[in-house]
Amino acid sequence: MDTDHAADHEAPSRVEETAVALLLRSPHLEVGQIMELMDIGDREFRVMASRNGDIAQRLEERRLGTLRPIKSEPRRCKSCREWFVPYGHDRFCSDACKRTARFAQCRKR
Repeated sequence: MDTDHAADHEAPSRVEETAVALLLRSPHLEVGQIMELMDIGDREFRVMASRNGDIAQRLEERRLGTLRPIKSEPRRCKSCREWFVPYGHDRFCSDACKRTARFAQCRKR
């Protein structure tokens, strides 16, 4: 199967843009590290920043030093009721609890 991977790098996808916007929220990563991690060149990054308002906003917040760190507060797992510190907006403490809740939801139907 012959695929043209050069075309993949010409126009950044929405998924890449979303990933870059999320990574830019981290004060622990430098912009160069994010570009290297995502395998994005300077030109591609500039195109992303001009097209995607979230990326432009995060870059401006970084420049001004107003980037707020994301804080995660402990919460109870919706399945097992144990306390955990979520990653993002997780409602469950583990994949097992997610599956358990999904299974319970299917049984209710």
